[in-house]
Amino acid sequence: MKLLRSLGCMAAVSMLALTSCASSIGPHNMRRDRLDYEKEISREQNQEMLFNIVQLRYSFSPTLLDTTQIISAYSVGRNSSANINGTPWNSSGGGAIGGSVGYSYSDSPTVTYQPVSGVQFSVNILRPITPQTLLPLIVSGLPVDILMQLTMQSIGAASNTTGTIAGTEGQQASVRFTYLLRALRALQQGNALSIRNVAPVEATQDKPAEPERTFILLPKTNTQAISDLQDQVRQALQIPAGSEQAEVVYGRVADKPGQVALVTRSMLSIWEDVASTMEVPQKMVDKGVTSPTIIRSAKEPRPPIIIHCSVTRPGLDVAYTQVEYDGYWYWIAKDDLPSKLAFSMLQFIHALAETATTKGALVTIPAGGR
Repeated sequence: MKLLRSLGCMAAVSMLALTSCASSIGPHNMRRDRLDYEKEISREQNQEMLFNIVQLRYSFSPTLLDTTQIISAYSVGRNSSANINGTPWNSSGGGAIGGSVGYSYSDSPTVTYQPVSGVQFSVNILRPITPQTLLPLIVSGLPVDILMQLTMQSIGAASNTTGTIAGTEGQQASVRFTYLLRALRALQQGNALSIRNVAPVEATQDKPAEPERTFILLPKTNTQAISDLQDQVRQALQIPAGSEQAEVVYGRVADKPGQVALVTRSMLSIWEDVASTMEVPQKMVDKGVTSPTIIRSAKEPRPPIIIHCSVTRPGLDVAYTQVEYDGYWYWIAKDDLPSKLAFSMLQFIHALAETATTKGALVTIPAGGR
């Protein structure tokens, strides 16, 4: 009986190993790794954005790397064996029963990066982002005040702050600009502000081509307080009283009545403005490595993104995203909701600014491996 139990155990071990060889690890790895890679790409994009802002503060040009391909390669090996030596069932003879089971697993991911340079870099980073690209974000629910504070240099005669990393004070936001941010946000919350895009029209034999056009809408409302606020916004934007829409044009001065002139920023100028208010070590300022931090007045809106600096690395429960630069850690607080929201919006804006036709990262996860 003891011999039969031994043989039975050896057979069970061998069958278990052979059965496991027939199962596939691919589907499990695909479910797990897809989310893991998505989270890692998101974390990497946040760190790259923050790193470029910090690097710009120290007067180094930003660098961009596109993740073009991710290949996750798996290798799995299994083996089993059983053997009987001699005649163990014969009490007069010697012998032995033996066996072995082996398992090996390896994961070798390959990530391909491509630097952004040349014309593509110039268009994505240095060219101002058009109002027709930015304003539809308002319809998606993004706060209009944060969006305009980040991306607009002026709205008609109202001027935004001008941050600088050159050591000068820059320019404060005008009272009219600060008022417009608050008023437009109130209208957005009251469903009394919207955006309408008119698609471009190709040229025909009878008519010339027409470019894409964008309009700010101020629809009628039954709420008197909102209606009064709309009138005040019309006056600040210098559009006719009672107008329910105004065409948006790029520039400092409108070409004709019923238009709102906007001057937008490039990604570089947005980064520079954010970098000008970030914390930096006083030691670096004293050495002339970087300029002093610009402190906004109490009358101005708070900086859209507050970046802290510390000697020690902040914990994961403290930092939303963080990077190390020249011996110091720069980070955005996890409990600073306005900064996190503005930083996420900056990612959306950066994605819209990218005009290249290259596709996003291609992730390849084997799903049929055995």
